[in-house]
Amino acid sequence: MVYINKIRGISETYRLIRKLSSINGSDVSKTLLDRVMYNVETLPPLGKEYWWFLFFGQDGEKPVQIMLLIFRKYGKKMWFNNKEMVFREFEKNKFQAVTAGWVYDGEELRDLGDTNAIVEIQEKKIVSEISGQKMRLSGSFPNYELNVGDLINLELETKGNYLEDKDACGVFLPPFGVGWVDVFSDVDGIVLGKKFKGTAHLQKVVGLTIFGPFHWGRIVFQNGSSISFFCLKAGKSSKTYFHTSATFHDVENNKIIRFGNPELKISKRGNNWIIEGNDYDKTFRIVLEAYAIKHYDMRGGGSQTYIEYGVTPKEFNLKTKDRMITLEDVGEGVGTFEDAYR
Repeated sequence: MVYINKIRGISETYRLIRKLSSINGSDVSKTLLDRVMYNVETLPPLGKEYWWFLFFGQDGEKPVQIMLLIFRKYGKKMWFNNKEMVFREFEKNKFQAVTAGWVYDGEELRDLGDTNAIVEIQEKKIVSEISGQKMRLSGSFPNYELNVGDLINLELETKGNYLEDKDACGVFLPPFGVGWVDVFSDVDGIVLGKKFKGTAHLQKVVGLTIFGPFHWGRIVFQNGSSISFFCLKAGKSSKTYFHTSATFHDVENNKIIRFGNPELKISKRGNNWIIEGNDYDKTFRIVLEAYAIKHYDMRGGGSQTYIEYGVTPKEFNLKTKDRMITLEDVGEGVGTFEDAYR
């Protein structure tokens, strides 16, 4: 019976990834968002599942950023930042996983640590801990609360114009596949004893695939516009990119500008990452200066080095056939750039 239930669970995981891949956009129901966010999937070999919460502060002179992670994978254990982490499933929606996080408070990066924590998913609630501080996400789209002990206390609510405040996406190439949901919203609260106001990005991912090298970035500008981009790459230092994407949300003009499988050029010069992209009728260029860097190293059942850069844009321009948008138009920004490789 246990074996039969496992097979049924794996089949359901595949069906979920197929469904998310078929949506590939913002036309996702609140019911499906909640089902993905507040559920534990059955993982076959190569399976991975994680919750990733990212917050950008935009109300001060200096950038403030928060990242929180809950990560689990198929197998009994792994090494995470040179710490042995054990994976166990105790009962439905209760398991042992990795929790990690950090806060950049405008002056320095404050590491919240890496913990082999118990995670329990209840009705519209995820409860765990990180370095002895209770961590909890609760609520339902579009309103959530997130707390980490007495360090972080945030309320999430969509107030501004996000053009797209949610999405469901995926790539399904059996027997491999990855599916995820995103929520974008405003956030207010207290972080490390100080008032915090900005934007939130909640993400839940389930994948049936090997670790692989990629770049991803998202920048939110002062006027509420944002740009995001992604690519897989052939190796750690490879300049061959595939499955590329780039999207600009132009809040000022209430318009979404999507690049169709753009040609990307990504390079690092000193403390700056330079990203250039073009498709048949559009181009963009953005120069990102890193103000914080956090490394994560994962080993066991595959390996991955994952580097997060807290960044601010120093240059930005996007050109379509009928207009040019620059950093002067959208205002200063804050964001994340990711460099991952095996």
